[in-house]
Amino acid sequence: MNGDVLVQLASADPADLLPARRSEEAAQVVRPLTAAAASDLGGSTSYLLLEDARGVTYGVPAVRRQGRLARARAGDGVAAEIVAAVVSGRTEIDGLELTAFAGEPAASGERAIDVDQTNDLVVVGERAIVKWFLHPTAGEQPAVERLAALESTAFSGTPRTWGLVHRRVGDDRFLVATVTAYLAGAEDGWDWAVADVRALARGEGVVASALDPVHEAGRLIGSLHASLAAAGVGEASPGDAARWLGRARDDLARADLEPAVAGLVDARLASLGDCVGTPTILVHGDLHIGQILRAGEPARYYVIDFDGNPTQSIEERLERQPAARDVAGMLASLDHVGRVVLHRTEGLGDAERARVLGWIEEAQRAFLGSYEAEIGHGGHPELLDRALLGAMQVQQECREYVYAARYLPHWRYVPDAALTALLSRSAVPRSEAT
Repeated sequence: MNGDVLVQLASADPADLLPARRSEEAAQVVRPLTAAAASDLGGSTSYLLLEDARGVTYGVPAVRRQGRLARARAGDGVAAEIVAAVVSGRTEIDGLELTAFAGEPAASGERAIDVDQTNDLVVVGERAIVKWFLHPTAGEQPAVERLAALESTAFSGTPRTWGLVHRRVGDDRFLVATVTAYLAGAEDGWDWAVADVRALARGEGVVASALDPVHEAGRLIGSLHASLAAAGVGEASPGDAARWLGRARDDLARADLEPAVAGLVDARLASLGDCVGTPTILVHGDLHIGQILRAGEPARYYVIDFDGNPTQSIEERLERQPAARDVAGMLASLDHVGRVVLHRTEGLGDAERARVLGWIEEAQRAFLGSYEAEIGHGGHPELLDRALLGAMQVQQECREYVYAARYLPHWRYVPDAALTALLSRSAVPRSEAT
């Protein structure tokens, strides 16, 4: 381990080692920071696996800049070094273990993209994208398991994985970064879907064209689930049902809702405890419109980011879940697209607002219809338990309140509107949903 790095680590400011957007988290770091592992990447760059006094782990692609240790930025060359190593077939860089699957030569230019609220994404040579995990975890990883399952079925709806980067510490092996193909010109759903619906609201489009991408997304996720089901379909046990209900009620408690609203939400959550026997599969685990990329002409759609919900433990993210978990996440985010358009588009009159609200309902129906048709074509029509959708959607809104309180207070307008709409609908009895 480089002695200079250890000396500089002792005086390093945690705010310099975490992404700039994580300033609040940096303020919570408890010193001293210790290096569980350090890999020299050449020149003034390195990769550090750090731990603070609380035992929280941080992954830091680092650079020594003006005598200080800091997080590497796009342009410092750390991501480009990793891509070049993967493409060349190298298997190790000073303790970093590289597993290569594919890859093409990429120019060394780097630029950051800020679409992941937790991790760092760096585009290299407009051909590859490196994701540096802020909190690497040891052991089996959701993304690795799911991508392997998709590779085995030749699923083509996700960007190709070029390689994985691990760091071993004693008997533990941490996934610290992934390298995937970069889709030039790709937009995530918080851009393309909001733009589509805003155009619809302004009278610049028609409902049918604004729903076409939603149908594509439904088919994409249906194909995803059919492919993941090839890795095995289980059944929810009584323990699973009780655990899922308990977690949902924990989310409700953290949402800090008014007592009357909390009571209505709790009643909707109850069906989670009554899902013994529902099919379970590997799921995406953190699915929303932002995980759907649109690229190319004609447009194609891709699903990304199989790391699971970053607020959950690794054990929670690894477990099999009902397909309804992902479907509910998508239905919730389609609603959220409409709320964003209504909130952030000036000059909308009653007719324009009605178009957006109408799109929300039609988009949710379109997604669900295309999804169910696709899992049927894929040989797994039994995967979706519709009776769980309402409960999982209100649970998702509880999570949105928690997210707003922790990171983005002004986002609260989204779950406020979405939850009100959900609670105004009648719950679907299991007998009608199955």
